[in-house]
Amino acid sequence: MKENKKIQEEQILVRVTGQDRPGLTASIMSILAKYDARVLDIGQADIHATLSLGILIRTNEDNSGKVMKDLLFKATELGVNIGFSPISDEEYEEWVDQQGKNRYILTIIGRSLSAENIEAATKAIANQDMNIDSIVRLTGRQSIVRKNTNVRACIELSLRGTPNDYVQMQADLMKMSQEQEIDFSLQKDNMYRRMRRLICFDMDSTLIQTECIDELAKKAGVGEQVQKITERAMRGEIDFKESFKERVALLKGLDANVMQEIADNFPITEGVDRLMSVLKNCGYKIAILSGGFTFFGEYLQRKYNIDYVYANELEIDENNKLTGTSLAR
Repeated sequence: MKENKKIQEEQILVRVTGQDRPGLTASIMSILAKYDARVLDIGQADIHATLSLGILIRTNEDNSGKVMKDLLFKATELGVNIGFSPISDEEYEEWVDQQGKNRYILTIIGRSLSAENIEAATKAIANQDMNIDSIVRLTGRQSIVRKNTNVRACIELSLRGTPNDYVQMQADLMKMSQEQEIDFSLQKDNMYRRMRRLICFDMDSTLIQTECIDELAKKAGVGEQVQKITERAMRGEIDFKESFKERVALLKGLDANVMQEIADNFPITEGVDRLMSVLKNCGYKIAILSGGFTFFGEYLQRKYNIDYVYANELEIDENNKLTGTSLAR
């Protein structure tokens, strides 16, 4: 009696590059479906209408030649390039085992991103023996002719592995940020990152480009005195609570009406208007947590429909003057 031959299966990495067009991916998948190929992994990127598509399939030996032949004909018909690489079972399993490693998301944003910016970021990643799995552009495309103040450059890098020294990595990225005037965010890629729905902001020198207590001090004619106390606190000569108490005391007798004048002339940080609008449209709750004052926090709350404000309350007497004291709210 003739024994039935066991059908062997193999992995093939299919790589498609060329001019993108509607229906291209569907055409490729229809051939794979025809031969009942199993898709183990797939990734696609489109840069300036140029497609880069990778599909890792598993199919039996009897069909693998037919699959590649039909795909070659289809690629010629579509005017794209196609290549094939065999992947052994051992190589595939090694790749699968790597998927259990920790994952991080590094987001980089700036007015524009140069090769120098991305070089610095990727060096910080390589120094930690981490690998980049994918890079995605999160912002709209920038025109080289028209000036559009609403468009910035932002990319997201998906990293695999665990940093050798997370603190050093943060320090390297911070140095990069300061030297090259770009911002970054490094987060562990887990459910906590994806499920966040509350965003908290500082107020002074964050949402606004000033310190409210400095503006009040100027109105009270004690700007230099307040600045000296701040400098003492920065040098560690007095703690924050004591320095705050001393600075607020110097505001005693200031007409409370000047707070509205200061608020009306706030130098709002560039991009805050759009950021707040996008966050609210996405359903986020927004809070201000500030060592400043509730009057100014509530002004921003009304302006941007912010949900919560937690700051210090300036005490006002019956004559509408600041008493020089403050209570935490």
